Amino acid sequence: MASIAKSGTWTGRLAYFLFLMFLVSTLNMADRQIIGIVAEPIKREFGLSDTLLGLLGGTAFALVYPPLGLPIARLADRFNRRNILAICLAFWSGMTALCGAATGFWSLLLARAGVAAGEAGYAPCTHSLIADEVDERYRATAFAVLVTGISAGGFLASALGGYVAQEYGWRWAFAAIGIPGLLLALLVRLTVREPPRTVAPRGATAWSVYRRLLTNPAFSWCIAGSALHLVVTYGLGAWAVVWFVRGHDMPLATAGLALGGLGAVAGALGSFSGGLAGDWLARRDRRWLGWWPSITVLIAALVGAPAFLTDNVALAIAGVTLAVFMNALYQPSTYALVQGVADPGARASAAALMIFAQNIVGLGLGPVAIGVASDALTPAMGEAGLGLALAGVFLFNVLACIAYFMAARFLRTKGNDDA
Repeated sequence: MASIAKSGTWTGRLAYFLFLMFLVSTLNMADRQIIGIVAEPIKREFGLSDTLLGLLGGTAFALVYPPLGLPIARLADRFNRRNILAICLAFWSGMTALCGAATGFWSLLLARAGVAAGEAGYAPCTHSLIADEVDERYRATAFAVLVTGISAGGFLASALGGYVAQEYGWRWAFAAIGIPGLLLALLVRLTVREPPRTVAPRGATAWSVYRRLLTNPAFSWCIAGSALHLVVTYGLGAWAVVWFVRGHDMPLATAGLALGGLGAVAGALGSFSGGLAGDWLARRDRRWLGWWPSITVLIAALVGAPAFLTDNVALAIAGVTLAVFMNALYQPSTYALVQGVADPGARASAAALMIFAQNIVGLGLGPVAIGVASDALTPAMGEAGLGLALAGVFLFNVLACIAYFMAARFLRTKGNDDA
């Protein structure tokens, strides 16, 4: 498969490959986010607290997804990544559909853990495949295509999931989101080619690979920044629609469509423009792969927090939309930095280690922390308690800003695939 570096242009085969990666990313996020869209009807049917909803939305994933991603990544560094990705996609899609058959909290928790087990193979495989297809000079742009799928997945979960849940019940929403992934898994297996790559040395142990990555300060500070930032991103994904339903009395389908549509557009624009800007800036000074996320996550905090403290629904939607745009700018440069400092034979492991930190901290803490804060504040503040909890979570973006700035300090001004 010709890469941008070899051909100098986006070949049809490469465009098709990135399009399939975009679709995989879309369903990866849709299957993950659907629980937040249907949280209110699940809460009513099963009689759950916000804390338990937070556990379903985040902690159930965080206990399975990051640890399992590490051994899957080691397999992806040695064996056929396309096949591993297809198997994982089929598994997480089937488990998403099975969430609709849950009879209570524990069965839904187990099904969500199954979704997490399948999705553990998503990032190691897709990141490694893209890194071996695209030259370093254009890597952030290529990752922007992948990241745009996150916005599309959020829209799919919000719009389709919200509509199906309102018209046919929350159980069918899981089926509507999960079943298409089974077909996409077959398409990936039959039409994606495994690109050539440098295989990890046979004598390299998992610990030696991860130790080499973690002793690279640019890598460590970068994944710390992304993990802190994702406390905000995953928290908003789990609770933003719920807040507009509760705090602004919006119907579920309306809230899902409005936030999902605007969020998808803002996130897609942010992801793609963030990739283009990251590549353009990094070609001049590679430290911009850290500086650029540092600046954008700080601005996101400044515009996002006030959106959850206003009674004006139009201002609230505008603020959240702008925050989503700013939050999305960081990601392509983050992925490009991580893959750039990793050894070619350890790129799947680098992605998995990043995802491990992101999800243990971001997904494990974000949704449940907001749920706990909401339960604590609601008795005194009413529905405004959830809004204050959502505004407060943006403090993690300030910490992420500092971490990304530190990552930039340890990058060379110019270089090829190393710090």
